[in-house]
Amino acid sequence: MRSSRFVSVISAGACMALASTGIAGDKSQSTLVNPVVLTGVSVPALTPPTSPIWTNGVSKGKTQGGDNCKVQIQLKGIALPDTDQIPGTGDEVICNADANVSVAYAAPLPTTAVFRGEVKSGAVKIKADLFAEGTGCIPAKKGGPGVAQYDGRVACYAPGGAYPPPPLGFLSDPTQGLYPAGFAPRPPGPLIAAQGINIAP
Repeated sequence: MRSSRFVSVISAGACMALASTGIAGDKSQSTLVNPVVLTGVSVPALTPPTSPIWTNGVSKGKTQGGDNCKVQIQLKGIALPDTDQIPGTGDEVICNADANVSVAYAAPLPTTAVFRGEVKSGAVKIKADLFAEGTGCIPAKKGGPGVAQYDGRVACYAPGGAYPPPPLGFLSDPTQGLYPAGFAPRPPGPLIAAQGINIAP
């Protein structure tokens, strides 16, 4: 029972990490939360290499997520060739959502949700239903636990070689899923873009 509650808490927090997002371009929207317990660890620093396939002010990206356990990540205008359109083959863009996740104001846990998306016509569209994927995330309307998530960040990486599957894989694709008690390692490919906003002159 305790294990099931732990997984549902982490899953909900991973989804909420995406709710606090910036939209590249001239708009930004995010939510605020009082962490209450400040014992979380810093999300991993963004490190080189970066990729030239993203152009600030031209390429666009956004994320959506919330207490319904559904997640969307979109990238447009990236200079990458089409991938094979077959999930889990290793040629996908990898997006990691890192956050500190707390339930009932208990000590927060570092958590990463790992998402993969195929490239088609310079765009990546990722959609995931964490409830349907068996992660233990329970939507708020179905009685899911209260979760506070903070220090959230989404970063996406170009294809770049082998990347280990997460400990708690999705039912439809075990190369995607959750690191429920620690941040995931950096994917091997160059960094495409990270959560933020571009303010053009």
